[in-house]
Amino acid sequence: MGNDDLDLDGNWAVEKKRKRKASPSVPKTAPAKGVLRAVLASEQLPRSATKKQLRLWAKTRLGTAWVAEAKAKKLTPIEAKELRPLGSWFLPVPPQLRVAQLPGLEGCQRLQGLGSERPGAGCVGALVLCSSVERVFALKAELDAVCPQKALALAKHGGGRLSDQLSRQAKALAAGAALAVATPARLNRLVAEGHLDPARISLVILDLAKDKKQRDVLTLQEARGDFFQLLRGQLLPLLPKAKKGTGLALLLCGAGAASAAEGDK
Repeated sequence: MGNDDLDLDGNWAVEKKRKRKASPSVPKTAPAKGVLRAVLASEQLPRSATKKQLRLWAKTRLGTAWVAEAKAKKLTPIEAKELRPLGSWFLPVPPQLRVAQLPGLEGCQRLQGLGSERPGAGCVGALVLCSSVERVFALKAELDAVCPQKALALAKHGGGRLSDQLSRQAKALAAGAALAVATPARLNRLVAEGHLDPARISLVILDLAKDKKQRDVLTLQEARGDFFQLLRGQLLPLLPKAKKGTGLALLLCGAGAASAAEGDK
């Protein structure tokens, strides 16, 4: 100790312990709540309409939906890393557009002939995935009003026996379809039974119109699970790794629309 350690009376100063200010504790966020916030944030429509921003929005939207699905299914970290969306997968289209506004959309070559030309046997020009059966038929009606070729509805419905429905839908797919509107569950079954080769699909459109409970195909758990089953099992190898790649493309739209007429699934 030196003289600096003496107090005014000449006594050795007792070293005072410095009180450290406790840093404000950061409340831990429950994983489920954190995922919910991320999903809600990703649903905010992009402010910019540049191709880069549109691809980034679509990539983020799909990525947060996958995180929610991985947590819901209690996947391991290794399983969760199997799917990492790339910007090159997506067509840069404003997500607030309705699906019925896509045919002939200026600035996107892939959409110029949408719904106007029937592809070859067994091929599907564009496939639209919806959250429910009701939404499938509502969207089919919208597309039929603007497209020369009638859209093919692929969903379980009340008309006839299930086996007969599957048979009719399989026959229609074998002939080729310019447009098909489906629920992910029905599409998975048609693929599993060999009625549709995913490699013969040119474009997959995710309809993000919300139902009465504010759910879409990426937030309604059952539909979301069926879609990611299709994506992981069938579509992932077909998606391009580079922006200028060819082959299958994804498109997210309808985020600004509300399917008010749609009932619960």
